[in-house]
Amino acid sequence: MYVWKMMSARFNISVMVPTVLSALSLSGCSSLSDSESNIHTYRFNDYAKSFITLNDTRINGAVVDKGLFYPKSAFSFTYRYCANSPQSAADDIEEFNLLAKRVCDANHGQLIHQQTGTWCVYNSNTIDEYPLFYAKISSTELWSDLCLDGPFVTLKVVENTEANHNQWFEAAKVLGYQPYSAKRQLVIPDSTLGHLYQAPQEPVATELWNEESEYIYTRIGAIVCLYNRPADSPAGYTYRGTVHSVNGGMVKVAATTKLRGDIRTAPALEQLEWHRLAYITAAANSWFVCG
Repeated sequence: MYVWKMMSARFNISVMVPTVLSALSLSGCSSLSDSESNIHTYRFNDYAKSFITLNDTRINGAVVDKGLFYPKSAFSFTYRYCANSPQSAADDIEEFNLLAKRVCDANHGQLIHQQTGTWCVYNSNTIDEYPLFYAKISSTELWSDLCLDGPFVTLKVVENTEANHNQWFEAAKVLGYQPYSAKRQLVIPDSTLGHLYQAPQEPVATELWNEESEYIYTRIGAIVCLYNRPADSPAGYTYRGTVHSVNGGMVKVAATTKLRGDIRTAPALEQLEWHRLAYITAAANSWFVCG
């Protein structure tokens, strides 16, 4: 059995659209609560799904990373498809960026870039700031044997459905939104990345628990996974194992498998060579149920 440690803010390991903008007209939606509908007239989730259906390439994909626990199950939508060329993937990303910007503008919001990605907010950088939606799109050349003509494209939207103002605000914080404060630091992304920031981590606030965190913390033996993306790895890795013990909000997992990429969105499970057994200790909300 090996023993080693890696310290980070997240965990320790000890081892043993131009076309879209013209095609999608903006129309109001009244499914939100009265207090929020006054500022959130246009739902980006609706336009993201229309973006998917605009051509046969995009529509021939799949919904992935389906949340089993609140609030992810209520507010998060993730979709993956195989582009037909690198250029079409680049064009789709640019169109999605422009669509997010247009919908945010139509809601009188502003895109702000945080460590977890880009949020459209109302009354940005004030004590009255309020999150409207989160948007992300990216592509990867990995798994080229499964996507022969172009890269895989993954898009993600986090947005209120029918929750009231306070419920959505609290859920957004769990899902990565960082409320305004004098100490908050926003990210200034490279302008070549477009309107949305390609965050290096998933939009999950490590200081807040959700239903999944509670479940994992009370289930010794449960099969769980943790995704980590080192700076030198474009895809990152997923570690899978069983809950060994818990203490002080931390979960110790006996991990036996290392997989390429984030298995919640990866098109295939590609197991990598690794140690026979590793103990990984991380905050309860760093883990997700995967078995």
